[in-house]
Amino acid sequence: MGRWLGIVAVVALALVGCGKKHPADKVTYVADDDPRMNVAMEKARASVKRFTAALKSPKAGQSAFSIKMAFTDGGNTEHMWLTPVTFDGTKFTGTVNNEPEKVKSVKMGQKVTVAPDKISDWMYIDNRKLVGGETLRVLRDGLTPAERADFDKSVPFVVE
Repeated sequence: MGRWLGIVAVVALALVGCGKKHPADKVTYVADDDPRMNVAMEKARASVKRFTAALKSPKAGQSAFSIKMAFTDGGNTEHMWLTPVTFDGTKFTGTVNNEPEKVKSVKMGQKVTVAPDKISDWMYIDNRKLVGGETLRVLRDGLTPAERADFDKSVPFVVE
């Protein structure tokens, strides 16, 4: 089985609202054993303290704090973004910000909790620059140059 990862610009979805799909909202299939994606998720988990520190005391220009977590339903697993997100010192709580494609046990808008060691990714925007977003970077790197250019135009941040 594989997993579905959203290459979703969380900020864009939050800004667009109104139930419309944003151009950056794309679900991508990634194999469970994809080495680049697995490294990205481990990197995100290993650096989550950077995220929690910024979330606890955001500086001017920092916004759109989001985490990604896996949801499993039968043989299907989807990794979806949660935003807005809070951290109580032991777990994150956030609102599912993706419409599930295969998983039926969760809905967009549902509040969920997750431990830091179970997240798939984290991200925030710092003065229009993406911080974190390791899985998003892997998915973006896999796009064709034209797709990458379209993606970059569709999001309110810069990926360096």
